[in-house]
Amino acid sequence: MTKARIFFFLLLAFVAGVGVRSFFIVPYEILFAFFLLAGTMIAFGAIRGRPRAVVFGVLLVSSIFGVVRYDWHENARPDLSNLYGKSFQMEGAVAREPSRGEKSQLFVFRVYALDGGTLDPPFDIRVTTRRFPEYMVGDRLALTGVIEKPERIENFDYPAYLKKDGIEAVASFPVIDQKEGRSGNMVRLYLADIKRAFEENIVRVLPEPHGAFLKGLLLGDRESLPKELVESFRRTGVTHLVALSGYNITLVGMFFMTCLLFLTVRFYTAFWIAAAGIIAFVIMTGASPSVTRAGIMGVLLLIAEREGRIYQMRNALALAAAVMIFINPAILRFDAAFELSFLAVLGLMFFSPRIEAYCESLARRVRGTFFGKTLRPRGRRNIIFHTLAETLGAQIAVLPLIIYLFGQVSLISPISNVLVILAVPYAMAFGFFMGLLGFAADWLAWLPGIVAWALLEYMIRMVEFFARVPFASISVHSRFAAVLAASITVFAVAFTIRHRVLRKPSV
Repeated sequence: MTKARIFFFLLLAFVAGVGVRSFFIVPYEILFAFFLLAGTMIAFGAIRGRPRAVVFGVLLVSSIFGVVRYDWHENARPDLSNLYGKSFQMEGAVAREPSRGEKSQLFVFRVYALDGGTLDPPFDIRVTTRRFPEYMVGDRLALTGVIEKPERIENFDYPAYLKKDGIEAVASFPVIDQKEGRSGNMVRLYLADIKRAFEENIVRVLPEPHGAFLKGLLLGDRESLPKELVESFRRTGVTHLVALSGYNITLVGMFFMTCLLFLTVRFYTAFWIAAAGIIAFVIMTGASPSVTRAGIMGVLLLIAEREGRIYQMRNALALAAAVMIFINPAILRFDAAFELSFLAVLGLMFFSPRIEAYCESLARRVRGTFFGKTLRPRGRRNIIFHTLAETLGAQIAVLPLIIYLFGQVSLISPISNVLVILAVPYAMAFGFFMGLLGFAADWLAWLPGIVAWALLEYMIRMVEFFARVPFASISVHSRFAAVLAASITVFAVAFTIRHRVLRKPSV
């Protein structure tokens, strides 16, 4: 076994350990027994000259470390169970950018003092309050209200959604007294101000629901989307578009790359421009942890294309995922955006190149059949094939997760996704340029804004059209069975693609 493969499996073992612990409590007696087993395997392998025994022992240690890392993460959070259902006076600051809906706003509030007593360490709660006045990151507030335990909302696992950010308490419509000044890291405050100004640029140029949809694509903000449109997204299987992930950002990066190459820009130059575009995107949208993770995934795929080893990027992808999970182990189970990012990039790396090769080969055969010539897709044809392959590749990879998260199987999802996602990178790119130009002057933002509006209008109309199709989606009564069936299908497709000849035609 090569060193590269051993390194990959070490990372995989760590992630597996975190995954097991996120679902089950593992007693320390069992961990100690496995640790003794691992030590025995390593010693036996070293003495008897059995390298595989040593490798398996080290992999077991890596898994144990994953379990322990999750335990450390769990134990570091304060226990709030004795606070639930009681009213307190809380002092602190707005810790993250608020999400604003039509009638309310939600924000994470970091509590530094409780009933006059200073807390060490502080803890975070999710606050729901009236739409106005609007609060910003860093605003110092005094709240008086009841601390409550988050509850599941119908099919939405609200406690799990909050847990990824270390939040285990909520407060609804407390009495708020705003104090002077702002609190927090100055860099984070500056980035939050940039994001807020960027959102205002979007709202000034685009009408609703187009502005809300673009904020969902670029910022992952779903709170301001009309409920009817959200339901249409669910029925057509495109809800993942407004859960900002590496999927969205990778589409933008690949769009930049493809367009620059189409304009005969050198590959090396196109790579750096696209990477700079992703970094600028992350900064302009506030550089939140979820956006930063998505940006890392997007840059990874660009590096894979630049190096020409898109199938050999598994170690880099595994390392990036393992580092992110080490920093915050809860994201492996509770962060849908991270999960979508990882699976989508995996699909783009594994499925998309083979699908694109098959499309090009099929186009050549069709042209040869009807016109007696071979066809080598170039220029615009390459853009179409490339975008189609990226869309299908990512969709195949994320299918089981989408069924698990949303509890629905969209029967027309493959069609609606292909037709809608073809416009996503263009809408995101023009929308991003519109937001940037809005910092200079509104009239400069109107030109890309018109193009972005047209693309968003197309996507909204397509989603609404497919949502009206009878039996567009069906509810899943047994998510486990549906996810299992979808996973088997994905593995079958992967096996077929791997063993059938879907190579690019030689030129």
